[in-house]
Amino acid sequence: MTYNFRDKIAVVTGASSGVGAAAARALAEAGADVVVVGRDRDRLAWTAKAVEATGRRVELVCGDLADDGTLEAATSTAAGLGGVDALLHCAALFETGNLAAAEVTSIDRMWRVNARAPMLLTRALLPHLHDGAAIVFCSSTVAHKGFPGCAAYSATKGAIEAFSRALAIELAPRVRVNVLAPGFIDTPMLTNQYAEAPQLGAWVTEQTPLKFIGSAEDLAQSLLMLACPEASRYITGTTLICDGGWVARG
Repeated sequence: MTYNFRDKIAVVTGASSGVGAAAARALAEAGADVVVVGRDRDRLAWTAKAVEATGRRVELVCGDLADDGTLEAATSTAAGLGGVDALLHCAALFETGNLAAAEVTSIDRMWRVNARAPMLLTRALLPHLHDGAAIVFCSSTVAHKGFPGCAAYSATKGAIEAFSRALAIELAPRVRVNVLAPGFIDTPMLTNQYAEAPQLGAWVTEQTPLKFIGSAEDLAQSLLMLACPEASRYITGTTLICDGGWVARG
């Protein structure tokens, strides 16, 4: 699919790798100038080079979204470009563990990155959103099905989905707000677990109704669809589940 973001301005968090990096590249290929936000400076620079290779402008904001200074830097950078047409919240922190054994510091970290940061960044950017802009949050299928070992993470994703529905009504009709909820995706969030669970990839593939693990590029296309007014101008306040059929299978 080809989506038109010619001369639009996009902000993408979590752009150092995975879905965020893929989304930043796809937006640039579709014509957008992109503000890329991420923690890893070297990987963020790689994403920036990919954006520049398309001929579009790119601005880097390197920092931890748990730090309010990073949120302020992202806001001022976007404002300096003239405002925002697409805001894609792709950053996430995933730390596993049953609740009984979970450290309070881990719960706090996930809450700050996965829920607090996108809420506050969105709030800060509200005055800079153009008419017809779109906001897309990344949730997870853990907000729709129970997965053991990630209760705290699931809570942050459920919170952002509830937040997005209310925000969609608050910002209508000027701005659309939606959520993309991925399942198992071939990114470091999944592949980093292969060292301790070598059969995990094969198991996920077998259990997925479509019989393959989605890629970051697959999700990037879904994000662009939700952000593109020509593709989804009548869609707001909803969640698109992108999981190869896991939730539907039950």
